[in-house]
Amino acid sequence: MTRLSRYFLPLGIRRLAKPIFSELKLFIRTWLNILLPHRLYRYWRFLNQPCKKLHLGCGSKVFRDWINIDMNPKGDFTLDLREGLPFADSSVELIYTEHSLEHFYREHDAPFLLAECLRVLKPGAWIRITVPDASVFMKYYTGQLDTATAEKIRQSHNRFHVTAMDVVNSAFRWKHQHLYMYDEETLRMLLRDVGFVSIQRREFCQSPVKEFVGLDLEERRHDTLYMEAQKILPSNREASI
Repeated sequence: MTRLSRYFLPLGIRRLAKPIFSELKLFIRTWLNILLPHRLYRYWRFLNQPCKKLHLGCGSKVFRDWINIDMNPKGDFTLDLREGLPFADSSVELIYTEHSLEHFYREHDAPFLLAECLRVLKPGAWIRITVPDASVFMKYYTGQLDTATAEKIRQSHNRFHVTAMDVVNSAFRWKHQHLYMYDEETLRMLLRDVGFVSIQRREFCQSPVKEFVGLDLEERRHDTLYMEAQKILPSNREASI
């Protein structure tokens, strides 16, 4: 919204219009990137390559030998993940997403995206999801963290934030972009409800899937929840979660 709009539109209408303009900007950016000739060829090449590993919500962090997807044009695909994934059923080897799921509404967008991940993964393939760990910030607020971890959290959220509640709000809201915060129980339940199995909590840069090792950002390890889940094999429909 421009400064000029302040003279013609009431504050309430300006606030209502802001997300509409943001959505329009995302839509235009997506299609402009898709229609660029060199992008079209790149999309076709990635869609048709036999071994696909998806990095969802990559931002500016691009992995070699992965298909990096984000609204950020630095990725290989410029896509709105709320609209689904343009890959065939059971065609993807692995999916990794770091600090992205919290940017989706828990009621509809997050389950839809995870259902899309389940659809495109090959049977037996894995997804690794990392999100801010809400329980860590609750412990920070109540003084239950060790001194070193508490100091790292304070330092990472100290800009314009003074009190413990300031830090909690910074993590939970983050420039009004965080839409839901997860703990292990909540994320486990969401993955189970979508249809994933073998849901496991992991540690920083630790995984039985060698392709996942080394992907996690060091600066986020103190407040991050790491979870992995698997698409069930056809011969193991009765596998326990």
